[in-house]
Amino acid sequence: MRTHFALLSIAALTSTSFGGIAYSFDSDDMGWGTVSDATGFMWDGTIGNGGLGAIRARDVVGGDIWYFSAPAGDLGNLSGLYGNSISYDLLGLTGNQALGGDRADVMISGAGMTIGIDFGVQPVLDQWISASTIVSADLDWRIVDDFPDGGLSGTDATIADIQAVLADVTGLYIRGEYTNGGDAMALDNVNYVPSPGALSMLSVAGLLIARRRR
Repeated sequence: MRTHFALLSIAALTSTSFGGIAYSFDSDDMGWGTVSDATGFMWDGTIGNGGLGAIRARDVVGGDIWYFSAPAGDLGNLSGLYGNSISYDLLGLTGNQALGGDRADVMISGAGMTIGIDFGVQPVLDQWISASTIVSADLDWRIVDDFPDGGLSGTDATIADIQAVLADVTGLYIRGEYTNGGDAMALDNVNYVPSPGALSMLSVAGLLIARRRR
């Protein structure tokens, strides 16, 4: 009975861990930044979606597409992200937010390549919207051929490609520009799953509990 209880503890710890890494931006920028054609990156404590704050940046109108970038310290081995979601909220601050095009809404770099997906995100001026996608070869993830501008090639990312990238993630990017011209965007409530390394540590802890109770 005690061993059975300990195994349940391992399952509970794993399930909790897969609840994800959450960036609420309630009190600071949590290490995020931008890449490409952006300036004025900052934390804003007045515009959060259901919270206190969010991060924001604006276009320098240099002709490129800019992205928010996740903190490097939270990257690395994110193999557990395969088959799981990346979700976030966007708020159009300025600009018409009408630019689509064959550009990645989310990009992930690793293993010497970058993969991305255009899943139809369309921000709205002065209104928060929520976006979510699954990291899986069953969706339209493709090889990015124009980083950091988000250009997508015609080559699908295979399961092997995606798993290789997730095993050694060096960058995770969320598109911030959807206007042909000057614009500004805010980002809030980013969520994705943690690395399996953290899960392994929790599982080992669970096994130690089982051994001690025998």
